[in-house]
Amino acid sequence: MNDRPGDGNDGSLDELDRRIIGALLAHPRATHAQIGEAVFTSEATVSRRIPRLLRTGRVRVIGVMDGEATRRARSLFVRLRCRPDAASRSAEHLARWQECGSVKLLTGSVDCLAELSYTSNQHLLQLMSEQLPGLDGVLAVWSNQVIRRFSTPHNWSPQLLPPEMVDRLRAQRVDRWDEQPPAGEPPRLSPLDEAIVAQLAVDGRQGWQQVAERCRVSAATVRRRAEAMMTAGVLRMRTVVEPSVVGLAVNAFVCLSVNPTQLGQAGELLAGHPAVLMMAATTGDRNLCGEIALESDAALYEFLSGTVGGLPGLQHADVAVALRSVKRAGLVLPLAGQPPPR
Repeated sequence: MNDRPGDGNDGSLDELDRRIIGALLAHPRATHAQIGEAVFTSEATVSRRIPRLLRTGRVRVIGVMDGEATRRARSLFVRLRCRPDAASRSAEHLARWQECGSVKLLTGSVDCLAELSYTSNQHLLQLMSEQLPGLDGVLAVWSNQVIRRFSTPHNWSPQLLPPEMVDRLRAQRVDRWDEQPPAGEPPRLSPLDEAIVAQLAVDGRQGWQQVAERCRVSAATVRRRAEAMMTAGVLRMRTVVEPSVVGLAVNAFVCLSVNPTQLGQAGELLAGHPAVLMMAATTGDRNLCGEIALESDAALYEFLSGTVGGLPGLQHADVAVALRSVKRAGLVLPLAGQPPPR
């Protein structure tokens, strides 16, 4: 399959674009040849399509240092109820915080949701007792600390490719795409390791030679150090895409209460569903929280009535539909119609 009129060069996405995004989700650093084989097109076509997808800002590929594996940071979901005139302002304020990885404006029982990282209990105390109450227009705050991740966007697979192709691409990855609690002591990272992660955090698909030139070492050294961090679960690669870009118009956050004896079973069941971007066991008023994306309200209904309703030990379910993603994966997103940030 080759590029031709109506193939997405006018700024829209066609079926091949969506399959390429599916391949990048399965293996963010896959070669053009590997992706071409997975989506049944030529390597040359892939080499034209991927730079365009990245250039438009619809897709990003980044390297992420795993805070849990390094023991450097922990995560917290914060849900805010705001005055009607203050929700957007609070979300935009939160998005500027270094601790904030993602922010959404929602409709439902809460108006704004953010995922924050913190480095210590003292840091968390400062966030909860000083910074969050200081936001103008915030009426109530709920917090849920992440204690176990069942799935993350690193393993999101929204059925853009056949399952066997996803499995084949994942098998070619060096970094961990699944969620397993870290074992043993966290590895010590050198200044070079930190520099490599910083480079891949900006552009996760740049070649080893490019990273080496910026870090002033050899490409072989960069690759060896990066792959060692990937194998250890410290450095993880991620393809970032708004669900709406691939036709999933309904993005929502679910907060569930599940009998603690069945929490693990419920979390694993949800983690295996293609609509689930992320699912985690949490502390607080709800003990299972996560993000979902579906193509329609009808699909949301089926997910809630069937998948969620059938969970073992389910006691309560709350769903807040996203109106706008203000920040995702550390990047503040432009309003519709604005160019992507550089």
